[in-house]
Amino acid sequence: MKTNYHTHNFRCNHAVGNVKDYIIEAIKNEYDEIGLSDHMPHPGKNIDNVSRMKYEELVEYFKEIDEVKDKYKNEISIRKGMECEYFEDYDWLYKELREKYKAEYLILGVHFFPYKNEWHYVGDLDLNSESLKAYTDYVIKSMESRKFDYLAHPDLFGISYRNWDENTINASRRILEAAEKLDMPIEININGIRRPVVRYNLGERYAYPIKEFWELSKEYNVKRIIGVDAHNPLNLENMEWGLNFVKEIKIDVIEKLNL
Repeated sequence: MKTNYHTHNFRCNHAVGNVKDYIIEAIKNEYDEIGLSDHMPHPGKNIDNVSRMKYEELVEYFKEIDEVKDKYKNEISIRKGMECEYFEDYDWLYKELREKYKAEYLILGVHFFPYKNEWHYVGDLDLNSESLKAYTDYVIKSMESRKFDYLAHPDLFGISYRNWDENTINASRRILEAAEKLDMPIEININGIRRPVVRYNLGERYAYPIKEFWELSKEYNVKRIIGVDAHNPLNLENMEWGLNFVKEIKIDVIEKLNL
């Protein structure tokens, strides 16, 4: 079965194509199920409002998904979702996404985390042992909220903390332990494969997914899922990259979310 649940659209301001464009491309590439999961808005917060839709656009976003679900229901299974940061004061918004808009799943994508009384994007901060721990703490806290259905790019810290050492091993083990305990799937994110390779203490690697992280995941009873993280309809052609990564490391993945 061929599926992808990590799909954006033009509303996040750093992707192209509308919802229908992604559905047409998914059908062309013989997907059985596709999930739409654009970035959640941050009403009332001054945290990355440029790279996501406005709160007022939620109505239009979910309406468009409902329309394509009906139009293409005989050709592909379409699921409604959203990729979210975790904020403790947003219980009302997660509830609204589930109940008002009937979102079928919410992806946890921890791009921002609190450190020294400020919110930081993990890719902008030069992570050290202390800030990596703070990021990991927040990833786990977000997972433990149980608001979300799976964790996107659990090794995203690799875009800032390049070396594979005792600090990244400890961070990885803590995230993997939490995923096992909470029975939360974790995502092998293809978007990192599209980025230039980076130099690190063991040679060259993708910014993410980090091979050593996923090798380590074999020691834990965790569910893994491939996510295209499509920001262009043509990105849906790249599923093979994730499958090749999985084959190289010899790990199992689930094909479908249990929604």
